[in-house]
This record gives sequence, C-alpha cells and structure tokens, in this order.
Amino acid sequence: MAASLAPGGQSFPDRLLGPFPWLGFLPEPQWEAFAAEIVEVARACASISNFDRLFIVLAEWKSTAEATAGGYTGDDRLDWLDEPAAVEDHRG
Repeated sequence: MAASLAPGGQSFPDRLLGPFPWLGFLPEPQWEAFAAEIVEVARACASISNFDRLFIVLAEWKSTAEATAGGYTGDDRLDWLDEPAAVEDHRG
C-alpha cells in the first residue's frame, strides 16, 4: 500500500490496482470509496498502533470483489418490477 501512496501520473485509486489487483473486478466508482475507506481506517489504526481493523476492511472489500467477479449484481444495479409477474415453471 505504501508504494501506491507515491506521487505519480495516476490517481490514487488507479495506483491501488498494483497492490490490490482484485480491485479491477469492482465497478470503477467503487475504487474511490475503497481508497477513501482504507486511508481513513489506516490512519485510525495507526493512531492506536493496532491494524486489525484495517485487515478486516481489506478482507471485506476483497470479498465484495470476489462476489462481483462471480456474477453477483448489487440491488442498486437491478431493475425491479412495480407489480408481481407470473412466470412459467420450465423445470418440467
């Protein structure tokens, strides 16, 4: 993570793709949220010299990326029906 903090031509979230390649499975708008959260949590952890919470946050984001890579679609990206609709049962 320290390497991604070095100045460069890319944005901070883009530089995070190096140490966290699984970030590429998340929609790009979530990269900013990830970057902001890990910086906030890392600072808080550093203030108490305990980084357990940072590892938990990283694991949660990685799990979200794994779910997205596996085909999970978040509720905010689904089209919902206003009224229930009957469908045929094609199982036989």
